[in-house]
Amino acid sequence: MTTKLDPKFLSLLSETAQKLQSLEIHPRILPEALPELSATCLGLSEQLQLFSSQLAAAMEAKVADDLAVKAALIAAKEQAAAEKAAAAAQALAEKEATRIAAAELKAQQLAEKEAARLAKEQADAEKAAAKAQALAEKEAAQIAAAQLKAQQLAEKEAARIAKEQADAEKAAAKAQALAEKEAAKAAAEEAKAQALAAKEAARLQALAEKEAFLAAAAELKAKQLAEKAAIMAAKEQAAAEKAAAIAQAAAEKEAAQIAAAEAKAKALAEKEAARIAKEQADAEKAAAKAQALAEKEAARIAAEEAKALALAEKEAARIAKEQADAEKAAAKAQALAEQLAAKEAAAAVKAQALAVKEAIRAAAAELTAKELAAKEAARLEKEQQAAALAAEKAAQAAERQKATQIADEAKAKRAEAYAKVVAEHDAKMRARQAAASAQLAAEKAALLAEEKKRAAKK
Repeated sequence: MTTKLDPKFLSLLSETAQKLQSLEIHPRILPEALPELSATCLGLSEQLQLFSSQLAAAMEAKVADDLAVKAALIAAKEQAAAEKAAAAAQALAEKEATRIAAAELKAQQLAEKEAARLAKEQADAEKAAAKAQALAEKEAAQIAAAQLKAQQLAEKEAARIAKEQADAEKAAAKAQALAEKEAAKAAAEEAKAQALAAKEAARLQALAEKEAFLAAAAELKAKQLAEKAAIMAAKEQAAAEKAAAIAQAAAEKEAAQIAAAEAKAKALAEKEAARIAKEQADAEKAAAKAQALAEKEAARIAAEEAKALALAEKEAARIAKEQADAEKAAAKAQALAEQLAAKEAAAAVKAQALAVKEAIRAAAAELTAKELAAKEAARLEKEQQAAALAAEKAAQAAERQKATQIADEAKAKRAEAYAKVVAEHDAKMRARQAAASAQLAAEKAALLAEEKKRAAKK
């Protein structure tokens, strides 16, 4: 069966030492054995107290060493984790930078391709506009030529109609002159017949009737000629009107073709203007959409930055709290060590006072029990005990000094371990902050690349 070294056992040792110091052995032993047993009891008490102090100092040193080893292991583990996190963050940042570069290159290629497409479309549009303008100019030239040709034909037809009308009028005048001449001739012949009537009544009457008949026939013939000339003139007039109507129809047809060509050219121009307006509206709409998307993306980035800042502040507060807790625990451990040292010093002082009291009581008992010789022997014994006590006290003082030195060394080790833990904690905090900054930079670069990619796509 083994006994566990714990504070309860140390307390038991201290209580045993105190009980040995206060042990009353005078009534129960022989007087001659009293000095030796009293000195043995005091020596055992002091040895127990010294052993208890040494055990306490050794336990404290062991605890401090364990704490230092544990802190070193935790610091090494945290250092490894921080280095791993930093390496992962660096690899992620490099990967993100590579992806951003590739995305930027792709966006640049897409932008160049889109610019080439837009340039080609603009060139095609300009070519189509030039072609439409040339076609419109050609149509306008054709229309002008057709109008000129129609005008020339109309003028030529009008001249021909005027000539035919003049010929018809000339023919009508000639027919009328011929009729008048025939009438005049008939009148002259009638007058001649009337003049000859008196000479030859019957013959002249018959001749007059004959002449009258001939005159009537001539008049009828003149009338027929006049009617024929009028019919010819009407026919010529109808032909002139028909030619004018044909010329007018041709002119109207040419004018209709010109109007159709102008309407077609106008429709093409309006269609091209509508397409350009639509493309401009689409471009403005795309620009507005891109601007809205950029503003939304900026708001999201600001929110994420605020969130990351809040997380960083929260992490800093947690680290500060952990550091404060560590400092508080170190201060508590230091106070506990100082309390234990003060308690040990008080126990040593109390043990010394009890030893002195016991020595005085033993000396008094010896003085009352023996005569002057015994008193002298007791004095000598007392001096011997005092010398032994002084030696023991010197040894105790040396042990206490050694225990104090051990405690100081343990305290220095604890302080060194605490400083090391604080330094490693600061290094860990800096590594976390650097990793967080790297991650934030990588996320910001990714967001910028995504924004550029979206802008390039649009």
